[in-house]
Amino acid sequence: MWFYENGVDGIVELTGNFIQDLAVTYNDTNWQVYDPTTGNVRITDTQIACEAAAQPNVADEYNNYCVQCEMEYLEDGVLSATYLIPVTPIPADVTGSVSQVGIALNGTELSAPAPVDDILSNYTIAAFDDCGGHINTHQGYHYHAATDCAAVGTQDDGHSALLGYALDGYGIYAMKDSDGNEAEGLDECRGITDDVRGYHYHAASPGENMFVGCFHGKTVASTDAGGPADGEPPAGGPPTGTAPE
Repeated sequence: MWFYENGVDGIVELTGNFIQDLAVTYNDTNWQVYDPTTGNVRITDTQIACEAAAQPNVADEYNNYCVQCEMEYLEDGVLSATYLIPVTPIPADVTGSVSQVGIALNGTELSAPAPVDDILSNYTIAAFDDCGGHINTHQGYHYHAATDCAAVGTQDDGHSALLGYALDGYGIYAMKDSDGNEAEGLDECRGITDDVRGYHYHAASPGENMFVGCFHGKTVASTDAGGPADGEPPAGGPPTGTAPE
């Protein structure tokens, strides 16, 4: 699937017709993702091609490609990361911007909005699977959109299922509850408070290319596999203005 404002809920399936009509869709005759002679779609089918195309500065030779990366391109097929998330969330004095959202209950990264404008400016399509995720060699497999795939934390009261946790420690729940209703009265971060869960977020629709609008609480940090052991804050304590819990 792909983000497209005129699609259903901002999402479109990457069918042959959509690929064929990219020049019309984006009003740019430079689009030509398929070979007009064979009809085959150009795909980054090697690690070198994946790494060259899955970045902001795409070489001209990889313009007009569908970007596809494989887990086998990662070292031993695995990418490890450590997320430092407060056990007890602490509201921040001001809301924080989102560069990385958090982690799903299944261990998958909930990523910041995909840089769609940069991707399209290079005449590439970085397709997502039906779960709203895709792979690169920097993050491994990660989500950019909330679908039913990650909504595994069902709630006894019919509330929206829990997807995971934001880096400020607050839970992120699905957009709709068990009756298909969306939460009302969300704040700018897509958060709300109830008597059972306290403050929590509701993920945006898949086509909005985001999970939450901002962080309501204080964050600690996120490090890669080379970071501090055992999930402890870096030497010298957590960054200024963050919660050490």
